[in-house]
Amino acid sequence: MEMEYLEHGIMKYGTPLYIYDIDRLSETVAFFREKLRGRAGICFAMKANSFLVKQMAALTDRIEVCSMGEFEICRKLQIEPEKLFISGVLKKKEDLYEIMNFYRGACTYTVESLNQFHYMADWCDINHEVIPVYLRLTSGNQFGMDEETIRNLISIRKMCPYLKIQGIHYFSGTQKRTAEKIRKELTYLDQFCCELEERTGYQIEELEYGPGLAVSYFEGQTDHLEADVEEIAETLAKMRWKGSVMLEMGRALAATCGYYLTTVRDTKKNGNHYYCIVDGGIHQIHYDGQIRGMYLPRIRVSPEKSQGTKREWTICGSLCTVNDVLVQRAEFTDLKAGNVLIFERAGAYAMTEGMALFLSHELPQAVFYSKEMGWRLVREEQQTYEWNMERETKDGKIIGYINGD
Repeated sequence: MEMEYLEHGIMKYGTPLYIYDIDRLSETVAFFREKLRGRAGICFAMKANSFLVKQMAALTDRIEVCSMGEFEICRKLQIEPEKLFISGVLKKKEDLYEIMNFYRGACTYTVESLNQFHYMADWCDINHEVIPVYLRLTSGNQFGMDEETIRNLISIRKMCPYLKIQGIHYFSGTQKRTAEKIRKELTYLDQFCCELEERTGYQIEELEYGPGLAVSYFEGQTDHLEADVEEIAETLAKMRWKGSVMLEMGRALAATCGYYLTTVRDTKKNGNHYYCIVDGGIHQIHYDGQIRGMYLPRIRVSPEKSQGTKREWTICGSLCTVNDVLVQRAEFTDLKAGNVLIFERAGAYAMTEGMALFLSHELPQAVFYSKEMGWRLVREEQQTYEWNMERETKDGKIIGYINGD
């Protein structure tokens, strides 16, 4: 996003602030469409940034929903059920049935365990309605089921006529730094799907695969996203299994559209070290891999300065903890109180993986911008102190609302 638009956002909304560039979001999805050349659809994992779900429902083929909170977001925003992929390691029976009673067979569901399979089969038998499901294949962790369990479920499929096994779901992790790991996973999944059809006689229609593409957040890191996507497209073209593929992504789709803006409120020199204190902090922004500000993310300063004294600064937030270090050893020219630091690539996870309730600070405003739409406030500043104190309930009892007993 050009600096003039960012500075307009500062003037209009103040800081701390999240800005999401919807034009950039559209460009990123278009980039993936072009590179994949029709060999795979695109699913947006909304946990990366749930504010973007309505825009992504229009841009992508599917939305992955992993919690009841995310389900409620989709329900309130009236996202088309055909777009929803109901996932998540824990699906309590009552929650799962609430979703199934609401969406019926219009959306698609993952099966993470034998218990979930039986929950869904029971609901289908009672309601006499077909539900499309994907069996999640584990990558060796707590998610999904092993190969033998999946083969056994397919072998008994005729005992559950209303439960339609439509696909396989596989995700092993994020921030994969080499395309080689992704290529090996796709080769393994190709072999597994082919063998599954050979051994069970059942044709799997679709593979939902999360490649875990890496996003380069820090200075000095090589951005190999384009090469990785091209590698995926080539590998998909060589697969023996001929079902359709859906790539499930969050970080790779949303990261570059987001900015976190925070104002320098104080500067000081302690010994030989220069510190600036900003009105945000680690409770409001988190980059994957960042450890006490050791790595330098892409940062711009408003107003921009080319002349003056250049110094090495440590950027600290407003929390009363020595851990609240956003960046160490960042060089800025003539940094003063009132300058705004603009953290780039903050569109995925950055706003939700921080310790948002610590010290009862506010949740910042969040805004959208596009050249066609202009500016739109999508969240007002929210105070959190009431979530961290005991409250009187309707029956007159005092309870610890969040942190109490």
